Amino acid sequence: MSDQRMSSPRWKVYVVDRVDGVFAVVALLLGYVAWNWVWPRVGTVIAHTSDGGSVYNRLFFPGIGVTLFFVVALGCSVAYFQLSRVRLSWRGVVGAVVILLGAIPFSLYDTTPVHVIAGGLLVLGYVTWHGYVARTAVGASGGLMIDAVNQVLPVPVGNLGAWGASLRHQLRGRKKGSQIVFAVVGVLVALPLIGVVVVLLMNSDPGFQSWMDSVAHSFTRVSPWTFLWQFSLGIPLAVYWFASLYGNAHPGRARVLTQSRTREAARAAHTIATVALAAPMALLCLIYVVFFAAMGAYLFSAFASHLPHQYTYAEYARQGFFELTVVAGINLAVVGFSYVVAQRHGRAYPRVLRIFGVVLSGLTLLLIATAISKMILYIDMFGLTRLRLYTTWFMIVMFAVFLIVGARHVRRFRVGVPVLLISLVSFLGLAWANTDALIADYDVDRYLSGDLATVDVMYLSQGLSSASLPALTTLSEQASSPELRAQAGAALAQMSRERSSVGTPWTAWNWQLWQGDRSLAGR
Repeated sequence: MSDQRMSSPRWKVYVVDRVDGVFAVVALLLGYVAWNWVWPRVGTVIAHTSDGGSVYNRLFFPGIGVTLFFVVALGCSVAYFQLSRVRLSWRGVVGAVVILLGAIPFSLYDTTPVHVIAGGLLVLGYVTWHGYVARTAVGASGGLMIDAVNQVLPVPVGNLGAWGASLRHQLRGRKKGSQIVFAVVGVLVALPLIGVVVVLLMNSDPGFQSWMDSVAHSFTRVSPWTFLWQFSLGIPLAVYWFASLYGNAHPGRARVLTQSRTREAARAAHTIATVALAAPMALLCLIYVVFFAAMGAYLFSAFASHLPHQYTYAEYARQGFFELTVVAGINLAVVGFSYVVAQRHGRAYPRVLRIFGVVLSGLTLLLIATAISKMILYIDMFGLTRLRLYTTWFMIVMFAVFLIVGARHVRRFRVGVPVLLISLVSFLGLAWANTDALIADYDVDRYLSGDLATVDVMYLSQGLSSASLPALTTLSEQASSPELRAQAGAALAQMSRERSSVGTPWTAWNWQLWQGDRSLAGR
């Protein structure tokens, strides 16, 4: 396999070979697939009712398309590195497993806000993973954040010209192939103008319009305009993806952050005197102590499920929970800021700041426990929602983080590793937890057991995904209230009418949606 030096349009010179040329073409296909498999799709819903019905668009979020895309993307990256004689590291194997664990829930459960966040994290993790596969990452000693910054910006941006150089190398000596590529590119660029001409001709002659309508009808499932924008926007993704691969397969192709540079920047930030940081931290601790002393009886009443007489349950939980959540975030920022900017005597973090860090972490743990207890009281009275579940999950993670931060001020260790592991495991747990089903089942079960006075049927049917269908079915059959049974039955009937009029795109398929469609079809 011969190498060849190809000059890019910029000042860089890239050494490329046949593998690079082949994967420059593969990158184009992967860029198109990224938009075609991952982008949400719209379907027209015709809902027939006794009074006529309605027509509207339904948005289908990606499902199995996301899982398959990351399987294909991981496979393409590994193939490129192997063919480029880059040996796969054990960190790369672990990273691939983690990415797949984050992608599989898309094909299992219907879309929730957790999926939206998971999608962004998967993209970031996949790009960062390239450095660990190719052994170009700074590693755990330098921190995952450094690797993320390197892999997102310097490595791919510094090698953007590699794709063009590789593609030209692939086409060199293939006159017919290059002519076909240029012809296709020319047609794609001219398509908007051609489309305008066709529309004008259709408006000028009914016969031509009828003929074009029949042609369009033959391609009802293939939209040329959809292909055009997906392929066009896939080109920047292709260039970026290939630049990431090339930059990691050829170390030194871009200026990146290193462990030594990061340490130099950290030492340069240690400029603020200890007393200037200790004084506000001491004041904060004093304020919290006074707060607990003055409001103790009211503040801790949630632990005993006792409601102060001047508040309703909603007022009591809402008034304190989000304020305490913000305070916990502020405290974490204060502790982190102090550690970054405090002057050092040698390499040691000042002892007085360690003491205040422990005290502040302990007080924050007490605040978080109080906030969680208030939310549990609220859930006990009114049931679960997405917001209540997610915020409770977040505060539990914050509690674990502050335990680690407090321990770090007592004994020195690499705090980033346990924090990363806890955050990663807890988020994967949330993604695999089937949260919408958990919410619906919890609310309906507690209503049927008599612990909840009522259930919000509209929220279950419209605020949640297909995961709520089994709970709604149970409610329609077993609710003691005839009105509630009727509401649940009407909601299921409405969902059945909506789904029977539009087919689910294959990219949006997931096991839960499929099970829900089968359940509704049998009604």
